[in-house]
Amino acid sequence: MTVVLFLLLLLLLAQPPAVPGRGYHLVALENMAATTWTHATTCGTVVYRRRMADFDWHITLAKGDDKLVLEIIPGIPLEPPAKGETIEAWGITRIDKGHKSKRYPAGWPELHPLEGFRVVETCQAFSRRLAVQTARDRR
Repeated sequence: MTVVLFLLLLLLLAQPPAVPGRGYHLVALENMAATTWTHATTCGTVVYRRRMADFDWHITLAKGDDKLVLEIIPGIPLEPPAKGETIEAWGITRIDKGHKSKRYPAGWPELHPLEGFRVVETCQAFSRRLAVQTARDRR
């Protein structure tokens, strides 16, 4: 019982700051291309970042061979994370059908717009919260 209460407290305290009225479902980066959740939080390492001509920032988050594009838009001004940083990122999920590949035949997965992120040391805490959420969802 104590362990369950501790895990629930950890889950509540470790949630990302929310946009008012929005809940973010925890989704493993490798599942972002298949998620049906519209608002998600995930975790990975920044492997690419570039300022585009339309003033958006394109950031690629990776975990192994799985990748996710994050787009920072001028309407939600965020300082982009540095390449090599591990972050938890949250925003609105999309599939960009204009960019297809063998790995992502329907289009690459995105958080567009990225609504927030925080730098973390590793994705371990996120993975623990995801495990708690998954167990709760199975009930």
